[in-house]
Amino acid sequence: MSTDAPSAALEFAEETWDAARIAEHDGRYTSSGRTIQVTAAQHIETGELCAFNELVIGKDRTEASHQEDTLVLKEHRGHKLGTLVKCAGLLSWRDVAPASARVITYNAEENRPMLDINEAIGFEPVAYEGAWKKVLDD
Repeated sequence: MSTDAPSAALEFAEETWDAARIAEHDGRYTSSGRTIQVTAAQHIETGELCAFNELVIGKDRTEASHQEDTLVLKEHRGHKLGTLVKCAGLLSWRDVAPASARVITYNAEENRPMLDINEAIGFEPVAYEGAWKKVLDD
């Protein structure tokens, strides 16, 4: 996710994620009283997880939910997996947080494929954010 998502020419170092790091990531959510749900798609032939989506809500289950990372591995794109994991997650989220009346998601403006998915699902833009980078001399 750190190097594959569009980043408007901002450069990020590639991150390594293993089971321990994922458990730590999820533990930060749950230890603070938040609930996280991960919806994933698995490539049957290889067993590889090829797409995922995260939904999170805080202790107050009436507040907005947040749809966080969604990623489809490059070699599995073009098969509607992003749409499928987002929609499957949202549908099952009704059972997790039925009192949360809205979901907020975030996407880079240059990530047109994911913006198309969000718009097709019914998300509407409510805010824009920018990132700036300054490279310092050694």
